[in-house]
Amino acid sequence: MRVRRTFTNEFKREVVELVVSGKASQLEISRKYSISPVVVSRWNKEYLQGKFFENNSPDTARLEIRVRELERLIGELTVENRTLKKMIELVEPQKKSKQQIFTSKDWEMSRKDVK
Repeated sequence: MRVRRTFTNEFKREVVELVVSGKASQLEISRKYSISPVVVSRWNKEYLQGKFFENNSPDTARLEIRVRELERLIGELTVENRTLKKMIELVEPQKKSKQQIFTSKDWEMSRKDVK
């Protein structure tokens, strides 16, 4: 007969946070710790209900989960924003070098060259 393993709430929370944050997939975690994917899924549901937090108030737990999700989203948006700013810095000099201001005289000259 197989001995039933028990895990602390701290360990369960760490495992679920790895999955929720996207650092590892549920399957990777289950293989790494030799835990059934079904168990990890159940822990995820319990985590979202706020079971693994010291303060057992479900409202507080939900708010903490929401704060963590928003912090992760802020991090992603910050990285995206920095990337876009760098792209703009690279493209701006190219745009300025290609820009020309046409006057009516320039336009007429360019039209004569075409004919």
